Amino acid sequence: MAYFPMFVDLTNTNCLVIGGGEVALRKVNVLLDFGAKVHVIAREISMELAALSEETDHLLLEQREFIPDDLQSRKLVVVATNDEEFNGQVAILCKEGGIPVNVVDDQANCSFIFPSYLKEQNLVGAFSSSGNSPALTQYLRNREKEILTPKLGELNEMLGRWRKPITELFPLEESRKSAFEQLIDYALCYDGIPTDEEVEELLGSISMIL
Repeated sequence: MAYFPMFVDLTNTNCLVIGGGEVALRKVNVLLDFGAKVHVIAREISMELAALSEETDHLLLEQREFIPDDLQSRKLVVVATNDEEFNGQVAILCKEGGIPVNVVDDQANCSFIFPSYLKEQNLVGAFSSSGNSPALTQYLRNREKEILTPKLGELNEMLGRWRKPITELFPLEESRKSAFEQLIDYALCYDGIPTDEEVEELLGSISMIL
């Protein structure tokens, strides 16, 4: 089974995690990292989850039994309990309702999986083995740390601010692509991120050439 790679905006979306242990905590942290509002329902809530809920208003904890009505208006659902039969039943309900669902350690019941990822501000690199080898994706993530650095995260934010002005300055696609490439090359050789004034000067020089 191969999963189509797709990045989804979870900012302020309504996500449900069923389960309150260590595995659920890891999934909650990922969802919070991407700005989701996470509702956790579990018979038992770990101390770590309880402590995390004190640090953010994006995490709601309820210590109780799950009911099917809990699935209403969810962007996605994560099932992380030790009850395989229960997990499978929730997965069926989600699929019938058209809700993306991840059942931890049960690839057959998943409609999406969590990649191993590295995130610097809004720049994200991710790896997936389609569930075959989490150890391999973790290895690739660790190697990626050598490339996807905090500086690249800052560079990505700077390029985002300049995307519209560069598009207006270079209406032709080839010229625009070349301008971005030269700006990136310049920034990577620069000690820090270029200021807006330096970017303006560089773009002026590039526009004379292109």
